[in-house]
Amino acid sequence: MRVWLYARLSNDDDREMNSLLNQREICQAFAEQHGYIIVGQSFDDNISGMSFDRRGLDELMAAVDADKIDAVIVKDLSRLGRHRTQTALFIDYLREHQVRVISATEGVDTFCGEDDLIIGVRGLMNDYYAKDIGKKIRAGYRQKQKDGIVITPPFGYWKDKNTGQIKVDAEAAVTVQLIYSLYLQGCGQKEIARRLNTAGRKTPAQLRAERCGREVRHTHKTRDGQFLWTYTSVKNILVEEAYTGVLNNHRREYNNGKAKHIDKTDWYRHEGFFPVIIRKQEWEQVQRLLKQQARPANGNQAKHRYAGLLTCRECGNTFIPMIRCWNGKSRVEYVCRGYHRNGKTYCASHRIHEEVLDAAVQEYTETVREQCAVELKKLAQLQKMWALRKPILDAHILSLQEKIQKLELEIDEIVMQKLSK
Repeated sequence: MRVWLYARLSNDDDREMNSLLNQREICQAFAEQHGYIIVGQSFDDNISGMSFDRRGLDELMAAVDADKIDAVIVKDLSRLGRHRTQTALFIDYLREHQVRVISATEGVDTFCGEDDLIIGVRGLMNDYYAKDIGKKIRAGYRQKQKDGIVITPPFGYWKDKNTGQIKVDAEAAVTVQLIYSLYLQGCGQKEIARRLNTAGRKTPAQLRAERCGREVRHTHKTRDGQFLWTYTSVKNILVEEAYTGVLNNHRREYNNGKAKHIDKTDWYRHEGFFPVIIRKQEWEQVQRLLKQQARPANGNQAKHRYAGLLTCRECGNTFIPMIRCWNGKSRVEYVCRGYHRNGKTYCASHRIHEEVLDAAVQEYTETVREQCAVELKKLAQLQKMWALRKPILDAHILSLQEKIQKLELEIDEIVMQKLSK
């Protein structure tokens, strides 16, 4: 039997008991003991069993779809997954492809009908364990937030891993002070971003990538791959209260990957936690200006019929509607949001007038209407043709039904004759 070895290790597992090496050795020994042929193996490290978006499972599924294996061997069923429903669905998927799951330490085989009850009970236990551990982790993390923990300090600071102390990043702190100074001088976020890019100031994403050795999330870059300050990155720094020394924890909660923003009254505030980069009065002045200059939601999607429907092919940003006035006349045009906010270093000046879109939509509508008229004409012709043939076909059907009745009578007579003999 061709088998695939699979192993998984998560944060809350016993690193010694459930190490990937230990799991592999157990599965390999089980396969060799039963004379199975090992055709491949995959693993997932530091991934929760509640998630089925895993590289190792993807490799396993590719082997299943290619009909390369007959069974999957795991140390125990919890390695396959801890989410009760998702695990059951995955086992059903394997069964549909005639692939069984064998638990080396539990003696469970998904092709054995007697093990179905055990699999169900194990699924409930694994699901409950994962949820219970999740609650304990969240409770512990919440307590650390109350005590004043910071995992990743904001731009302008860095954390000493040996002492846990938060220190000022001199170069980044100068950039933060420059942003506040420029904004109080009357520069907008877009203009500040342009000046920072011109001066070659390092972005938060750039510093994070240098420290981690890789980019930890999607970052904005120029078309030649250079890190780029944007309207949003400047805005995030202007609203960050940490620069006044205040640590705000528990600002949001996550449930199934979705963030829920917490009311400010329920935040865990810690005064004097960070070294001060921006004076409190200066930060409060910036917040007042931001509030005064904030544009109220004007429902662009209701006012402009193409808002939210157009996407830039080059940078992926949506097109935003803008009203342009020229020679006493106004018109609406849609501009690439990436170019509008971040300039030509980020994307080209893609724009299109609303009148052009109206003409294109009108032309397309007329084309579709003409095509529909042609199809309706064809349908009418078919209906007419079938209407003409209907009497002939009805008569043919009637004659066939009569023949069937005669044949049935003949069969009945033959049967009776045979029985009478």
